[in-house]
Amino acid sequence: MTSVPEYAHRLVAALLCWLALVVWGSAIVNFYPALTDAATQGYRAIASALAAPAMVWAFWVNTARTALVIGAALVLCGGLLLVIQP
Repeated sequence: MTSVPEYAHRLVAALLCWLALVVWGSAIVNFYPALTDAATQGYRAIASALAAPAMVWAFWVNTARTALVIGAALVLCGGLLLVIQP
């Protein structure tokens, strides 16, 4: 059985970091319904500034496993925050 190359793990970790930004941003915008327009604009600005470093970070980490675990944890925490909101 052949193993998956390390760069494939890092690519998945980069996509998980991007997904974490999307999920956390959705949770933040959903958390402030009265300020939806301002929250959406603020989230877009912050997400645009953080997207590239967050995705490149997965390639800077020492091990691909660390990048996968942290990326998955960020997505799960953001998803949990989105689910528990009223």
